[in-house]
Amino acid sequence: MGMVYTENYRCMEIFLKSYEEKEGKIKIRKEGSEWKEYLAGHLHYRLVKIPLEQDTNYEVELDNCCQSIAYLSDSEDIMEKGVCFLEYDKGEWIKNSSLCKWYNTNNREQYHFNAYKNWINDPNGLCYYKGYYHMYYQANPHAQEWGHMYWGHTASKDLVHWVHLPYALEPQDEILGEMDKKGGAFSGSAIALEDKIVFYFTRHSGPLEDSEKETVQYQAMAISKDGINFENETVIIEKPDNTFSYNFRDPKVFVYEGIWQMVLGAKVKGVPSLVRYISADMEHWNYKGVLLEEQTEGIYTFECPDFFFADGKFAAVCSWMMYVDEERRYQPTYYYIGDYTNEKFNIENKGLYDFGSNFYAVQSFEHNGRRIAIGWTADCYQEHIPEENGSYGAMAIPRELYIKNNKLYRKPVKEIYSLAGKCICDVPGQDISLHHLNNNVYYARIDFKDDTDFTILLGESKKGRLWLLKEGIKLQIKTEGVKSKYVKFTTEIAHIEKAEIFVDRRLTEIFINDGEEAGTKLFYQDINDGVFQASFQEDGYVERIRIYEMEGIWR
Repeated sequence: MGMVYTENYRCMEIFLKSYEEKEGKIKIRKEGSEWKEYLAGHLHYRLVKIPLEQDTNYEVELDNCCQSIAYLSDSEDIMEKGVCFLEYDKGEWIKNSSLCKWYNTNNREQYHFNAYKNWINDPNGLCYYKGYYHMYYQANPHAQEWGHMYWGHTASKDLVHWVHLPYALEPQDEILGEMDKKGGAFSGSAIALEDKIVFYFTRHSGPLEDSEKETVQYQAMAISKDGINFENETVIIEKPDNTFSYNFRDPKVFVYEGIWQMVLGAKVKGVPSLVRYISADMEHWNYKGVLLEEQTEGIYTFECPDFFFADGKFAAVCSWMMYVDEERRYQPTYYYIGDYTNEKFNIENKGLYDFGSNFYAVQSFEHNGRRIAIGWTADCYQEHIPEENGSYGAMAIPRELYIKNNKLYRKPVKEIYSLAGKCICDVPGQDISLHHLNNNVYYARIDFKDDTDFTILLGESKKGRLWLLKEGIKLQIKTEGVKSKYVKFTTEIAHIEKAEIFVDRRLTEIFINDGEEAGTKLFYQDINDGVFQASFQEDGYVERIRIYEMEGIWR
């Protein structure tokens, strides 16, 4: 039994699962009052929400059950400070008052958003509402592996510093009530209106092994007035007909010419497709057919689609599920640029969204004239190294999108540069060798006078290395000694004027010429120091090299 002091919080939320063949429960009482009991989940964890009084001590005891994540929630200033996480250790409840210390491990990102613990994947429901950027995301709160899907929730005032908020959506009761089903609240998007946010997302239910006959995916809608509490969930769209596979998912909703539009990832007549619906009231939707299809062989289906207008053109974005390209990259994401007239999307160009390929399920939204995108840094090559209380997955730096010369540019949002702190190095163009960079958390910028080949070492451990290489027009992220060593992470670029490199422990992001190319790569290390070792083929072709320590975002 341990004590919990509520401060100004009014609720305790905790995921509980009974021990095998026992009825588990949590017991709680205010000092001097009777015990109240709440049942734990039987086969799976169950999210238990317990109302509390503010500024009060409670005795809390777990009986025949275990917990995965617990926190205090529901306060007047929840958007400012977020939830208060609780750790249970030897019968005592300990408030985790130092997220800086919690996140400070060899591999956990310091200035990229990642989970408090365990699994996260696709960003969902991106929007700006009442002074805050909201990001929801796919989550398994209970392990560092995929599981039944919840929606986690975080918010920020500046796209850089995030606070953890209560979990927003849970798996269906029928999923949590059986051992031989999988599913939950899959990916989707959000529309922020003046007094509410309208969410659209996929519900998935089916056997552990997906089946065309038994697996079901359908689209649901829910509403929230504060971004935290969801209500009025309703089913709005089911699979149109048997020409669609069960892969029918991830609604992205937007308005165009006064009509609400929705695109979905699907497989229609055996072809990966982007399909479209329209609505006059945001609730009743009419199917309008296939907007885009991809004939490349080997794609299981499209998922996590996007469709938007920018700089006089339309762009579609689709993640290619289970596809392996000729360079052995797994699950790349592609963009398509074109015109959208008479309800037809005429493609003029197509390109790889991220040549590093540890980048997936990207979603974008518009705010104050900027098209902002966030993607998931997916462990496509099973390189994750579990840590106690660690996290699997993180979100990439938010990117501002624009279209130029029929290409989609993806540059870091300007806010990220506010984290640049102490200048480690500022030199004119020359070969450079820096080792033992404190904490392996830095930002490097290289400005070029003219084009030159180069070799830059960005990561080093006992097992392997991470390189950025340029030879002619080929730019490559290369790994050694790790599972992805056989993959060629390459792109072609005629001329490099500026290279920006963000290193954040296990995650490296590279941006060329203000987003003309972008590459993301995971590289797990067994040391806490970084390296930056650059060699340039041509003398005098590099104008300046600057390297800064980056500040962490966890207060």
